[in-house]
Amino acid sequence: MRALRVTADALLTVAAIVGVLGFALFIGVRLGAVQPLVVTSGSMRPTYETGDLVVSRTVAAASLETGDVATLRDAGGRLITHRVVAVAPADGTQGGATVSVEMQGDANAQADPRPYVVEQALVPVVRVPGMGPLIATVQRPVVAVPALVAVAALVAIAFVPSGTPLPAPPEADPVARGRQAAHVPEG
Repeated sequence: MRALRVTADALLTVAAIVGVLGFALFIGVRLGAVQPLVVTSGSMRPTYETGDLVVSRTVAAASLETGDVATLRDAGGRLITHRVVAVAPADGTQGGATVSVEMQGDANAQADPRPYVVEQALVPVVRVPGMGPLIATVQRPVVAVPALVAVAALVAIAFVPSGTPLPAPPEADPVARGRQAAHVPEG
């Protein structure tokens, strides 16, 4: 039983750390501060490999510079992560918030066919190699539900008392305290 408890405590600690990080990411996504993205092609090799998890933050597209890596929506609404090769004010816009961005994948021989006309962009903050497939797997109900049941079991095991209880010190024992209180020296 001791080995099971030690193992459960270790697994619960790891689950707690993962849970706190996951909750922080969830809050960041909900607040719009960050966006997790999974790399689905090899166009940015060797900077990003297929399956990498990239956590990005939103910035004004006008702040992009040549050489930055950015994620922008193409005309079809897909998110494309490539390196910026040129930034210019968009035709017919005033104020400079909307820009035309030309991009190219590090592994691509040519720039993307059309510039992206955008006001905002996502720029990578953190890269977690190979985490994408794990994230996709954990999001499936056939995996998520048993994982939650397992975490609940670990929490339950953590609250199970271990072994025999320790004897209470005499001052914490009400019967012993009563005997001490009843013993009054005569004098």
